[in-house]
Amino acid sequence: MSAATTPALVRVTLVRVMMYSNIFYTSEKLTLERFTWITELLKLYCTRHYPESLHHHPRTPVPGFSLFLSNDACYCLVDHRLSKLWDILFRLPHVRFIFDSRDLLTRGISIEPFSRRSPDQIVCAGSGTSGTGSSFAEILLKATQQETKDRCLGFLQCASPYLNTSPSTIIDLFHAAVGKKISPELYGFLDGVYLMHHDQRPTMTVNAGDMLLKVNEAAQKKGLSPLFLVCSRSAASRGFATFTGNKGKVISSCTIPPARIWDISQIASRLCRIHPVLSHSACAIQLPRNLKVPEIRSPGHSDHPSLVVLVTHPPYGNEMAFGALTFALACSHLGIFTRVVFMEDGIYSLSGHHKLSDTDPVLNIQSVITATNGTGNLEYYAYTPSFRERGLSGSPACKGVQMVDPAMLSQIFFKAPGGILTDYQRVLLF
Repeated sequence: MSAATTPALVRVTLVRVMMYSNIFYTSEKLTLERFTWITELLKLYCTRHYPESLHHHPRTPVPGFSLFLSNDACYCLVDHRLSKLWDILFRLPHVRFIFDSRDLLTRGISIEPFSRRSPDQIVCAGSGTSGTGSSFAEILLKATQQETKDRCLGFLQCASPYLNTSPSTIIDLFHAAVGKKISPELYGFLDGVYLMHHDQRPTMTVNAGDMLLKVNEAAQKKGLSPLFLVCSRSAASRGFATFTGNKGKVISSCTIPPARIWDISQIASRLCRIHPVLSHSACAIQLPRNLKVPEIRSPGHSDHPSLVVLVTHPPYGNEMAFGALTFALACSHLGIFTRVVFMEDGIYSLSGHHKLSDTDPVLNIQSVITATNGTGNLEYYAYTPSFRERGLSGSPACKGVQMVDPAMLSQIFFKAPGGILTDYQRVLLF
């Protein structure tokens, strides 16, 4: 039976997925290394953090985990290198995988063997049209919404809209948000600023600029407050011509009209709020409070949502590693407790002793890490298995970077930082 005719492909109800309060979204291809540490985290989530989830009838509610996979992330279903990891995942309760039917059909991937084996864990969202159930974007939107006064949805775009992944998911997600009277917020950072460049003329995909204008128009008609922000440093380095308008606002002739150019600290300030913020790969984690520890502060007090930044790219081939540190520092300076974890190829920032000449325009990332270590609300970690995978020393060159194994990484993911009162944590991959 083809993917197009598989009933599990198109019959999805929101109720089955919405009982899961933790989410992971990615549109990137999942390598063996990434799929491995994701599997390790989910295994520890069930066995160590919520062992009652292993019971058929747990006495206490167990928050589940929903993983939303779109674009090239769908290839994890047919990559035979991941088959043993799938065997582990199929044994974990309260974990579900939601795929975008449009992306599966485009890539010729059939979900039937997986949905037949584990129909409660493998879900394929319909297109949202008549008779095909709720769309991927609608289910993802519903999963991200918490009981909060912040009726908005943020998306941090760091990659080019056309060279990496299609902007369709972002556009669909924003349209779904507007339909539910939720204000869309787009934050352009690094190459993500190109998403809001004017006069785009792509030949192989939708015009992201034009689609964002339609989102903005629809949101305005409903009385919402859409926000389209461009990082000023990222825009300047890419030649976005700017000038200062009335009241000192930075204006650019290179962006679509709704876009506003802001300093990175102003963009980071949006993360002081409780609303969900996604990216090309991101997590939203509900944190349990430790009721055994008395709270000295007022019962109504709550800190900003904590942040975990995963650095997964090498330091000098592109801007992702430096961008991760820049964003993490901006958030920590605003009082957001931020933990930076170097893993996958990100550990190259810590291996060896980097030597750059005084005339080299690139900063020494190890010097940046050393200089910022000890900054308030900021901690650095490195993932031991990533060093071992590459045959490198398990001791990072930078002092103050703590090595963590899978169990310790799960503590970073699923437990609130010490002394921080928050029920919500964001995880962003760079």
